[in-house]
Amino acid sequence: MHPAQHTTVAAPAARDGLRRKWKTVILASLGGSLEIYDFIIYGVFAREIARQFFPAADPLASLISAFGVFAIGYVSRPLGGIVLASLGDRFGRRVIFLVSVLAMSASTIGIGLIPGYASIGVFAPVLLVLLRLAQGFFLAGELPCSITYVVEEIPQRASLVGGLVVFCLNSGVLTATLMSLALHATLDAADVVTYGWRIAFIFGGLIGLLSYWLRTSLEESTEFQRLRSHKSRRPFRTVLRAWPWHIVAGVGVAGIVNAANSLLFVVLPSYLTTVLHVAAPLASAAQNVGIATMSASLLVCAWLGDRIAPRLVHRAGALIMLAGSYPFYRLVAAHAIDPFTMFAVIGFVGGFVNGTYAFLLADLFPTNVRFSGIALSLNLATVVFTGITPLVVTDLLHRIGPIAPGIYMTAIACIGLVAGLVLKRLGGKVERVSHAD
Repeated sequence: MHPAQHTTVAAPAARDGLRRKWKTVILASLGGSLEIYDFIIYGVFAREIARQFFPAADPLASLISAFGVFAIGYVSRPLGGIVLASLGDRFGRRVIFLVSVLAMSASTIGIGLIPGYASIGVFAPVLLVLLRLAQGFFLAGELPCSITYVVEEIPQRASLVGGLVVFCLNSGVLTATLMSLALHATLDAADVVTYGWRIAFIFGGLIGLLSYWLRTSLEESTEFQRLRSHKSRRPFRTVLRAWPWHIVAGVGVAGIVNAANSLLFVVLPSYLTTVLHVAAPLASAAQNVGIATMSASLLVCAWLGDRIAPRLVHRAGALIMLAGSYPFYRLVAAHAIDPFTMFAVIGFVGGFVNGTYAFLLADLFPTNVRFSGIALSLNLATVVFTGITPLVVTDLLHRIGPIAPGIYMTAIACIGLVAGLVLKRLGGKVERVSHAD
């Protein structure tokens, strides 16, 4: 064949291949959005669930029981991460993608269909706990699998596609809060308690089943196929033995993300209403602005990470949090910053670490144990930092007053910065164009 003819034939083939890869990235990312929606929607409707499954004379005691079940969803995540990641490194990413979204969807629909305590007594909360454990178990493999899959599919744009996964996660959280607003706007309060919250769960589960059907068209990631003959037989044991400091660095890199997001998603709305006496609707609206701002910021930072070293972007975010958190929250506590500006600033700065951490985790581990390494780092960071943030900040509020979130984030930023400083030495496992520091 003449060289010109060969080039003419190869160009459309290359374009088709790139189009297929981006389709894979989008499907992988959207699945994560749906699964985080399924997980978060429980917290959004915690008060309604409390009245259905934990009836008590004291509404606060009922709500505490409901939040206890919310926390249980995190208990099964480390085990889920270990099991699913090990299987993913041994048998491929695609099968874990399909299993996790199917199981999450079934669990979410199940929660929406469980009869309340008034109908089946103690079996109602027992079933709720079991389904919540299942949600946590299978969610533990979803984000690490998504990150692994997209980075291996388009390594030359690894920062951007990793950021796209996180962008879709944020979109799932935003969808859950918007679903709550829509149901409360269209139904009476009594109807939301009786059946409205169930609509949110069943909707999420059905959309998840649609995602499962779409994902059946996915092929195995290109890089995993290329290294099938070198896959690890015991990936979890291998990553613990050969890459322990990489896991520690990964926990630090993801920890600042988990702590900042726990503040944004969970702590700050209550902080505004109970400590600073801001009206609840205003706090909720401002929070949505913060989530939307962070989504836009993290995409820009992820795009930037394909042009300069992503560790520098992450480091910049940690430095801003380290230097700015205390003075920022002093202004917030003095009512010198309105809630919309407060959340917008937090969202913008949060984008620096949210937009880059997915790539940085993937870059710490080689292909044969990447899924396990990411899963272990992410789930340890989630259990430690997401789990303790509300408790620590609440305790600090009692001890030192309204500036507590600033002091807490200053300490967390130190951890994130130290972890970020070792990334150049420990990273470099994703094959792409390197950048000078």
